[in-house]
Amino acid sequence: MRGYTQPIMGLRYDAFPITPFQTFKLPMKLDFLSPAYFLCLGACILFVALIFLLFRKAPRGVRHGVVFFLMAVNIAQHLMKSLVWPHLAGTGFTLQNTAYNVCATLILISPAVYFSKGVMRDGMVYIGTAGPLLAIVVPFWFQGRSLFQWEVLRFYVCHVLLIATSILPALWGLHKLSYRRFAGIPLFFFGVLILIVFNIVVCYAAGLIDNSRPLFDVLYGNNPCWVMHPAPPAGFEWTQTVLEKLSPPMFLETADHPYLPLLWYAVPMYLGIALLALILGILVDFKRFKADVKAFFTV
Repeated sequence: MRGYTQPIMGLRYDAFPITPFQTFKLPMKLDFLSPAYFLCLGACILFVALIFLLFRKAPRGVRHGVVFFLMAVNIAQHLMKSLVWPHLAGTGFTLQNTAYNVCATLILISPAVYFSKGVMRDGMVYIGTAGPLLAIVVPFWFQGRSLFQWEVLRFYVCHVLLIATSILPALWGLHKLSYRRFAGIPLFFFGVLILIVFNIVVCYAAGLIDNSRPLFDVLYGNNPCWVMHPAPPAGFEWTQTVLEKLSPPMFLETADHPYLPLLWYAVPMYLGIALLALILGILVDFKRFKADVKAFFTV
């Protein structure tokens, strides 16, 4: 997984401070559990809560409109990063404007998923909320960095907008979650991963990324969401151990072949995501679950 300190698009984001804020002599380093950490987390929670409360009694059409407006803002800032964000001025259209990771892909496909039904909508609620929320709760890309940087602001803006557009339809009753669809949520996640790999292949063919190397090497190096091989950041090495313990040995790295893309963690990821989706589904769809259990035992 790409670390924050590694240059992206040839830039070092910590060289682009939001200068008006530099006069404040505040302890605003984004360390875990620091004041800056809780400030950002609290601001994200407050934003989603305010949008929810402001429009929860609005007409259904207005609530749909709010969701689409937030989607449009997020898609626009993602596709036009070089025009929106000062620190990216002049970089043009690059891999980072495409579906290059999970959250970027969810941002770009969110309108299409919104018009879908069933498991895809449920998947967007679960994955579209959990993915960016995890990034915000564990922002290791910015560990020890100053809060007042354009890339930090961009990071929180795009992720909180994705959380809002993913969870608000469920909170507002625009989409009803069903615990019965829990088994399809991991498949939605795997579908997102396949889209990311396909996107990298397209960018490779279009010359948006270095295509002087073999395609497999490029995919192996980008390694979105560990789809090619495990790459846990410092302090999270235990995740690789857990995944490998639960994966069939034939899919893991051996002397004859590297990790098999996606398959190497497909089994534990499927089981883990399905279990979490089932638990959450039961909590939010308890009446249907209770009725199904009653019907099962009365047959």
